Amino acid sequence: MKKLDRATRYTIIICIGLVIFNVIFGYVLSTVAAKAMRTQINERMLDISNTAAAMLNGDELARITADDYGSPEYENVMKTLTYFQDNIELEYIYCIIQVSEKEFVFGVDPTIEDPGEFGSPIVYTDALYAASKGKAGVDEKPYADEWGTFYSSYSPVFDSNGDVAGIVAADFSADWYQNKIKQLRHIIMIFISAALIVSIFLAIAIAGQYSKFFVTLIRKMNDLSSGIQTLMDEVEVADDSDGYFNVSEADIDKDMHDAIKLLEEKIVIMQMRLTKQIEIIRSHAYIDGLTGLNNRTSYMEYLQILEEKMRYDQNLVFSVVVFDINQLKMINDDLGHDQGDRLIIETANEIREVFGGNRIYRIGGDEFVAILDNQDPSDLIAKLRIIIDKKNKIMPVFKDAGIDMSISVGFAAYDPETDKTYTDVFHRADNAMYADKRAFYQTHEDRRRSRI
Repeated sequence: MKKLDRATRYTIIICIGLVIFNVIFGYVLSTVAAKAMRTQINERMLDISNTAAAMLNGDELARITADDYGSPEYENVMKTLTYFQDNIELEYIYCIIQVSEKEFVFGVDPTIEDPGEFGSPIVYTDALYAASKGKAGVDEKPYADEWGTFYSSYSPVFDSNGDVAGIVAADFSADWYQNKIKQLRHIIMIFISAALIVSIFLAIAIAGQYSKFFVTLIRKMNDLSSGIQTLMDEVEVADDSDGYFNVSEADIDKDMHDAIKLLEEKIVIMQMRLTKQIEIIRSHAYIDGLTGLNNRTSYMEYLQILEEKMRYDQNLVFSVVVFDINQLKMINDDLGHDQGDRLIIETANEIREVFGGNRIYRIGGDEFVAILDNQDPSDLIAKLRIIIDKKNKIMPVFKDAGIDMSISVGFAAYDPETDKTYTDVFHRADNAMYADKRAFYQTHEDRRRSRI
């Protein structure tokens, strides 16, 4: 039997390696992309159910029964859910009522065709049970009922006492999700197969040109990197080119050992790129990293929904409370930014403690906004000031520095006769806050650079 020459042996080894690499790479890429898609879907569905739950009046929802069909309370819930059903690409959204520890039934369902009957049983899931305890979540595994197979997000609706009055559920089809995954894997398979075929033909074509083989392969790996970016864009992964590199002609002209090393480095960086893409996806959240409150992105999205509701809901009632920390610049200058961050966190915790159950956002460095489902939050503001005052007296780091830990507050209630947009309400609350801040600095040293 004729012995294979060295070039042919290396060609065969490289071809086998390419097959293995492309199979593994395709599997990893499809798995990562599928997880990224599921993460995006989960975040989107949870954001929808959280927003819908925040728009519902928990006290009204807790009182609704099957006999209340057509009542104003029933219609308010139906109108809110119908808005999401009609304006968002959503298969089902509905209310769930808990009847015992692990038993749940349908509440209000705006579905036109074959809605869930009020009081009919709901399939139990762990995420649903967690929502009944006050923690929003999404099903990890699909469940089946008479309407099909679904994943659902669940968000609790709280009453004025902070108890769970009901649960808003938003469904997306498990079959739809699996079809999207199949399409994604099909695209990846075509891409990987094409890359594999091209690579093998290249290897065969340069069998007699031993050193030039690696030069051509490195050039193709540059093309493969660009192809990966294109594929990532197809599955809506954020664009971030850090970490990619293209091998220069000077690098390509190096000896065989350097060429192999360059090829290894290229593969490692491509793997790092995939990992970084997942981190980018996870960073697209709606929670402020320092305080744990809703962030400005969440705030701006909710304002769009609120302003739409202002246009059609004649019975809409809400008020806006604006908070701003006093003395923050003095604390940053005298005690350091670590203490400034500590003050921001402490203030956020106190706002959460007093205004919990409402929509609370950190919209700037030391500025917070709460949107309440009532007209006059004066009692809550007074309670917040008492808590802040007590905490100031027991925090030595501020007391010893002679700095008063305080917060300026302003609020305004929505008036449908004069307020055309949310901004009208916010500006009144913001102006009231600055008036409160001016009163504070009349008796305290003002070392801020910004206006009052």
